[in-house]
Amino acid sequence: MNPELQRLRALAAMMANAETALDVARRTLRECSAALLRTGEATLAEVSEATGLDQGELLDLLSRNTPGREPAWNRPRTSGLS
Repeated sequence: MNPELQRLRALAAMMANAETALDVARRTLRECSAALLRTGEATLAEVSEATGLDQGELLDLLSRNTPGREPAWNRPRTSGLS
């Protein structure tokens, strides 16, 4: 195989790995930010400044349902119909 093609394939693979790592880091940053805000350990302004996420995005994260924290009307019923 052409050495230049091999280098291109290797570069493409490295880029794909970097994109995956970046996606995981973004998701973790957003989840940790929301957790800090939910627990009250930091203010909206503090988290926004530390992460670079704007306050609107952080408020959006807080408004989303998280597993185990769904409102009562959204929880699956455990018993069948009577």
